[in-house]
Amino acid sequence: MMIALPLMAIPASAQIRFGETSTSATGTVSSGYNATYGNMTQSSHGWTVGGAATFSGSFHNPNFLSYDFSPYLNQSRANSNFQSISNSSGLNLSTNIFSGSHFPGSISYSKAYNSEGNYALPGLANYVTHGNSDTVAINWSALLPNLPTFTAGFETGKSNYSVYGTDNTGKNTFRSLNLHSAYTIDGFNMSAYYTKGSSQAMIPEVISNQAATESDSSSNSLGANLSHRLPLNGSFTAGVSRSDWTSNYLVSNSTGAIDVVNLAAGIHPTRKISLTASATYSDNLSGQLYQSVIAAGGAIPGLTTNQKSDSVDMEGVTTYAIATDLQVTASAERRTQDFLGQSYGVTSYGQSAIFTHSALKGVLNAAASITENTSDNSGMDTLGFSTSENYSSLIFGWHVTGSFGYAQNVQTLLVTYMNSFYNYSGSIRRHWGRFNMSVGGGGSRTALTEQAGTSNSSTSYIGSFGYGSIITANGSYSKSDGQALETGTGLVGVPIPSPILPSDLISLFGGKSLSFGLSSIPTKKLILSANYGKSDSNTLSNGIGSQNQTSQYNALIQYQVRKLNFVSGYSRLDQGFSSAGTKPEIISSYYMGISRWFNFF
Repeated sequence: MMIALPLMAIPASAQIRFGETSTSATGTVSSGYNATYGNMTQSSHGWTVGGAATFSGSFHNPNFLSYDFSPYLNQSRANSNFQSISNSSGLNLSTNIFSGSHFPGSISYSKAYNSEGNYALPGLANYVTHGNSDTVAINWSALLPNLPTFTAGFETGKSNYSVYGTDNTGKNTFRSLNLHSAYTIDGFNMSAYYTKGSSQAMIPEVISNQAATESDSSSNSLGANLSHRLPLNGSFTAGVSRSDWTSNYLVSNSTGAIDVVNLAAGIHPTRKISLTASATYSDNLSGQLYQSVIAAGGAIPGLTTNQKSDSVDMEGVTTYAIATDLQVTASAERRTQDFLGQSYGVTSYGQSAIFTHSALKGVLNAAASITENTSDNSGMDTLGFSTSENYSSLIFGWHVTGSFGYAQNVQTLLVTYMNSFYNYSGSIRRHWGRFNMSVGGGGSRTALTEQAGTSNSSTSYIGSFGYGSIITANGSYSKSDGQALETGTGLVGVPIPSPILPSDLISLFGGKSLSFGLSSIPTKKLILSANYGKSDSNTLSNGIGSQNQTSQYNALIQYQVRKLNFVSGYSRLDQGFSSAGTKPEIISSYYMGISRWFNFF
């Protein structure tokens, strides 16, 4: 990541040539007094030198080889727009090779030292971390006329970090390979792919409330797809895939493989009528559940996938356009599943309608559906329904948007569980000459039907106002709670019905976050900015609860004289976890210095 250059207009740089190499270089060089102090770190102060630069150019021809190289040194919130409380250094490099040929490729690399990071919390401000990271990505394609295309991509990366407010450390590594090929012959569109990935993570003790937890997983996936046009403006598609995985978590491990077949066909016999049919078969339903957890970054120790566990899903849909703004649909679906030694089946019949219409100088979109579900096992019928609406308009100069959605008894991946949810959002904004304002908010809640303790909910509000460049102010508030899985990069929502997961894998969380920000350019060359954020949360993992708090304050003053920039800034972080058994860590950084922009060549 590179800092933003001073906000004043900077003339475009000219390029210089060295033989067949054409390049340009711009950047800033800074020097000033820097002091860092805190209650859990050794205080330091002194004179520092830093800066950032961008080198852009090409060799022979931009379509042959082009590049961008951006190093930075000792950048932080206190001396720039760089988002780190500590002085961070690193580089970003990207190149494009043979972009004007049938064999285009690209290479990118990034490296960061002592950079600020985050451990994510759903719907809340994240925990603040700091550490080192690097990532490499390589992509290449063969796009020859009248021959199958081929694309390959490889990416690998790692990070090591510490959590402010604790002595805990964490790490993540990953590696992925993606291969893809496509070809069209006699109207048949064919494609095939192969992916391979692996990841390792060490979750800090303060998150898992047990000794630092390590997990690793690897997976392979191979698949092929075929499509072709049909009479009556129709088409059909077919796909097959096979995937396997290996996962280790604590002292448990799991392996398995999944074969999936998909078929679908549709026709449009008239302009108003369409008919579609689809079928999906999986020979390992347990494996599909497990893979969704792996994709989220979690693990299920000791999961057995040797038992018979398959699923079949068949559906037919008829759609009729009554008018240009009204469409109705009828559907029938049959789902059968063998899971954990039991057989389940559900037959569903549904109807839905979609309505789009202009209203009050805006556009209204509305949809509603109702579904009757009959279970083979219980013989009981359940009624599911859903509705969604959204509206946008310009009313007396106000830009207005709003949306709402509600659903009851919606099917999940497992036919034995139903889901219910609602969500809403809205915003208004208006300009009066140089004055502007906006307000918005939204919320959501989702839970398994008749399953207490499975809900996730969130609410958020944002607002801003400004008067030209004189002042801009913004603020936000959010509240969130629910269930989550621990991963190497943060807590993530539970991707499958939580009752089938071991209870010790599920973390409970809840909390509130708020933030405020002010910025001003009172004169042409003076820039003032300040912001504050605070988050209070509670987590419960492995039967141990923790009260957590994070707050940050940052202020920056910049004054420009020609190409010189006088900078003064202050940054403060306060973060703590009751489960860590130590007092919250407070770390502050102050900087005062000067920087100069250069057009090197």
